[in-house]
Amino acid sequence: MTLESNSGTQQGMAFMMKKKKYKFSVELQLDELVEVPFLNAVLFAKIRLMDGGSFQEYSSREEVKNHAVKWSQKFNFVCKMSANASNGVLDPCNLRISVRKEIKGGRSYQKLGFIDLNLAEFAGSGLTSSRYLLEGYDAKHRQDNSMLQVSIKMYMLSGDVLFKV
Repeated sequence: MTLESNSGTQQGMAFMMKKKKYKFSVELQLDELVEVPFLNAVLFAKIRLMDGGSFQEYSSREEVKNHAVKWSQKFNFVCKMSANASNGVLDPCNLRISVRKEIKGGRSYQKLGFIDLNLAEFAGSGLTSSRYLLEGYDAKHRQDNSMLQVSIKMYMLSGDVLFKV
């Protein structure tokens, strides 16, 4: 390998390492969980940013009524994202919402399921409300058909206005 081609590779690598940085304000509303298989249970959710920050919070604990849990609870946090400098495509930024059921009078809990949202998909799209099927933690047990409804609104705080999702 010649010296010229080697330095060319290093410059190429330096170009690849350059990322555009973004900061978004995220408004997440945990709306409701429907098709809950329990008649009487107390459920809550843990909301945790997996990338782009250290946000972690718990929802209120709510009783199942008519196979549904209504939270209608808002969470606000800041999420940092990066994008490829050459094409402006935002890198994935995952948020996990884990639904849990109280056991032993609230002293313990059982994880029922979770959804992972890529916040990069919601950037710049205004208020988006969607339902997601809960995924199971355990591959051996099939999850029920509980659907979690969430609404997300994101505002850019800093970064280049040109980006792709």
